[in-house]
Amino acid sequence: MKKYHKESGFTLIEITMVVAIIGILSLFAVAQFDGRSTQLTYDSAVMRVLADIRYARDLAMTGGQGTRFVIDREYNRYAIQWADGTYVSNPMGGDDFIVQLGQKELHGVTITATGLSNDRLEFNRSGAPRNGGSTFTGDLHVLTLNAHKRITIRANTGFLAIADL
Repeated sequence: MKKYHKESGFTLIEITMVVAIIGILSLFAVAQFDGRSTQLTYDSAVMRVLADIRYARDLAMTGGQGTRFVIDREYNRYAIQWADGTYVSNPMGGDDFIVQLGQKELHGVTITATGLSNDRLEFNRSGAPRNGGSTFTGDLHVLTLNAHKRITIRANTGFLAIADL
């Protein structure tokens, strides 16, 4: 008498179907990750700009002279300067405090708008913000990144806020 035993394993069709399903699912995962990665880059850029504006304000209060947060839309960058126009040294590298957007960890980030006179936000020695050298009331639009995130500053408190557009 012959003994039959069932062989275990997968057929080529079953393996092909599983590989195809995994491939389709991975495409969706990559697409979602790419979207989240872009959003994280924008969020990181906004937090960087906020920190740098606060740094300019703090320098004005501790450095004995006013500072400027200067936006250069043509070259997609911003800088921190002393009231006399000289650049503040970057504490991270010692060079002039100029932040170039659209490169390295800030790839894809662009300054799309600003509401500042002469593209300058100034802080006097007490840390009060000024719009290009003039006082203002209410909230002032400092800049917009990628037409998605807007940063504003409140006149009497210097409070910075972020808004999704």
